[in-house]
Amino acid sequence: MRLPILIVFYPAIMTWQDQPMAAPFSLLQDPEISMLVERLRDHCSAVWQKSLREAPDALLDGLLGGVMARALGAAGADEGTVWLADESAECLVPVWNNGPDAERFVGRFKLPSAEGITGWVFTGGMATCETEVCFHQKQHREMDRRLGVLTWAMLAVPLRAAGEMRGVITAVRLIRLADLPGVSIAPQSSGDFPEGFEPPPSFSVGDLAAMESSAQVLGRLLDHRLHCWTLGIEE
Repeated sequence: MRLPILIVFYPAIMTWQDQPMAAPFSLLQDPEISMLVERLRDHCSAVWQKSLREAPDALLDGLLGGVMARALGAAGADEGTVWLADESAECLVPVWNNGPDAERFVGRFKLPSAEGITGWVFTGGMATCETEVCFHQKQHREMDRRLGVLTWAMLAVPLRAAGEMRGVITAVRLIRLADLPGVSIAPQSSGDFPEGFEPPPSFSVGDLAAMESSAQVLGRLLDHRLHCWTLGIEE
């Protein structure tokens, strides 16, 4: 039951994410180990690409998926997705989702990395908190159409791991078309909703800050996993 602690203490996490903490004591320097740092970094990048090709779901398995689920629950999101860039960085692929439709698009859908709000966050490296997303000009609507949903509110934060920008984490609050009585096609504006319908609440700036910190935690955990796989040791 240690995971909630990981999520709660964001200020401390952000400190060592932004600027790695040096050891608070004198270390015995080992030149041979220092010489291996660059080789380890390069090998971890190669392991990352191999995992993307052969077993992308393994990157978020176990503890890492649990961290994501708790972060999304704390934000009050209906569900969330981890999008990772393919080898060419031309597309973002969903490799993890905790919603009821996950099997319909995880590992199956490809989002051009320069399209949509998610692609904008990936290419620009800046997090965003959006509302009325389904009416947003930047929103890529193809997946919503396939799933019969409207994305109403979204948090989208960049994910960095293995020394590079690797993808985006999104958290969403959805409207399901099946829950809109008398509506046969997707509304084009809020005026198209049935009388008396109340859309989900928006996310807050605090929710965005918390999700950014969770992305930093996830990035560090991914680094640890890659190191373990590279060195052949248990996590």
